[in-house]
Amino acid sequence: MSSIMRRITLIEGQAGSRRVLLPGLLVCVASLASMAIPVAPALAAKAAGASSGRVLPGGNADQPVNIEASKLDYFDKEQKLIYTGNVVATQGDARLKTNTLTIYLNPKESGDSGTSQSSAGTDQVRRMEASGSVILTSKDQIGTGDKGVYEKAENKVTLTGNVTLTQGPNVTKGDKLVYDLNTSQAVVTGRVRSLFLPSDNKKSAPSKTQ
Repeated sequence: MSSIMRRITLIEGQAGSRRVLLPGLLVCVASLASMAIPVAPALAAKAAGASSGRVLPGGNADQPVNIEASKLDYFDKEQKLIYTGNVVATQGDARLKTNTLTIYLNPKESGDSGTSQSSAGTDQVRRMEASGSVILTSKDQIGTGDKGVYEKAENKVTLTGNVTLTQGPNVTKGDKLVYDLNTSQAVVTGRVRSLFLPSDNKKSAPSKTQ
């Protein structure tokens, strides 16, 4: 193993899919029992006693973040995880679909071997980047864009590139959408275009008898 970077790659097997549970970045591999995954014990230790936080619009802060993908690359030195291939992340009623999801963790403290239980949960996540046909769904609201970014420092989710926000029949388009996880407020900026359809409360008129 290189002394410069430790990289672990998990690939979806033919016998079943792999799911990654993130209340503390616990890696659970289903139907891949024959694979040796040296990174799993360290991540599992971080998950012990973990509490979750809200990282998706409309998500439940008390729920863990579940991620499914075809492949996971874990870079130990950079504290970075890259999920690729039909990535689906869920937290409560919130759902994120994208082609690639990169998660940046907080840097290790000096002397941290990766097995400390002092910090865990989504508090470990400092930034998330989604790219390639990003779709955010929360109940009756759907936000789409070319790229999505979650910043822990600001506690905001930003969508950019061909942004569309849909709620029922109403559609708003713009260049950028910023969702504040603290206030649950979404702001669309750029050249904003909206389409609001009136409610159809009229009863259909009875047909005339010939």
